[in-house]
Amino acid sequence: MPAYHDKKLYQAADEEDAEYVGIELGFHGCKVTEGQIYRLERNYNNPHIFENGEAYVVDDETRDNYAVFMLCKIVLYK
Repeated sequence: MPAYHDKKLYQAADEEDAEYVGIELGFHGCKVTEGQIYRLERNYNNPHIFENGEAYVVDDETRDNYAVFMLCKIVLYK
């Protein structure tokens, strides 16, 4: 079942508005699937650095993956 439960998604303007991340092009070590949409999660453990929480996705190995934003070509959705 998809992360967004068949709800209509719209492209988000920036990371703060986004609720989901679509992987257009994955990196070999990133452990996400190209074409898949992942729910955007937020870590609020360090509010002095990340005002809206540090964004991450739970990857295919059920680990928190913060590198998706740097290593993969993504599309943000809301």
